[in-house]
Formats: sequence, structure tokens, C-alpha cells
Amino acid sequence: MSHGSSDGKAEPNLIPLLDLVFQLVMFFMMVCNFAMENVNEDVKLPTAQSARPADKSEVEVLYLNLNSDGKVMVSGRETPLSSMAEVKYYLKSMADEAKTTQERNGDKSGILKTVVIIRADKGADFAPVFDVLRECKQAGFNKWQLRAQITPKA
Repeated sequence: MSHGSSDGKAEPNLIPLLDLVFQLVMFFMMVCNFAMENVNEDVKLPTAQSARPADKSEVEVLYLNLNSDGKVMVSGRETPLSSMAEVKYYLKSMADEAKTTQERNGDKSGILKTVVIIRADKGADFAPVFDVLRECKQAGFNKWQLRAQITPKA
């Protein structure tokens, strides 16, 4: 009894391989979308000669983007946070969520390990950046970073 073609050639079944490739493509498309959601391309970072590359060991990260008007833009919202009261409420809710997550993972110290990364536009005044830093501290965040672009070496 013969199955398939009569010439004796066996052809591989490519359907499982194609299914795997499509799943990998979808996975990487979603990961790239989530990573790009935190970084707002409208914010033009200032340049600094002493800027260091980002530390990849930080696991819990909260991105805050400040546009040139000093408004805070966060991922998941179409409109920026326009007042300091909104920024304060947002940071407090994020701090509470981070504490809950840490406690669920077994860390009962109460010290937030989340790093707040502030990406301020180079045209923004320093006063809104300072206000956001102060609100981060009052919300309970102990670690923060300011982002800048590295100036190209001549």
C-alpha cells in the first residue's frame, strides 16, 4: 500500500515550521510595541558629554516624558498630565502598585526598587523637571535617572 506520490520522494510538512515563524514574528512585534510605547519620539533629549549608556540590570522602570511645555507624558494616555495634582496622583498610584507587586514577590522591606527615568525635552525649563523629581520623592521613589543623548566625538 502506498501513500502519497508514487515516485518515492518524501516532502517535509512545512505547516508547523511556518506556524512557529509566524508566532515568533508576532511575539517580537508585540515586544517592540511595548518597548517603544515608553519612549516618546516627540521628546528631543539634550546632549551631554558625560552621559552613560542605560543600565540594563534595572527591572522595574517607570518612564516619564516631559515635552517642551513641561507637560508630563506617560504611556497608556493620549493626553499629557497637565497639572502637578495629576502628576502627584499618577505617581502615588504607580508607587502603590509597585509596593503591592514587590510585596507579592516576597519583598517586605517597603523600599521601592522602581527606577523613575525622566526624559525631558531639551527645550523644557528645569522648573517642571525639578517639580516632577520632588513629586517622585514624595511618592516614595528613591531612584531616578535623567536621560540625555551622548554627544558624538569628533
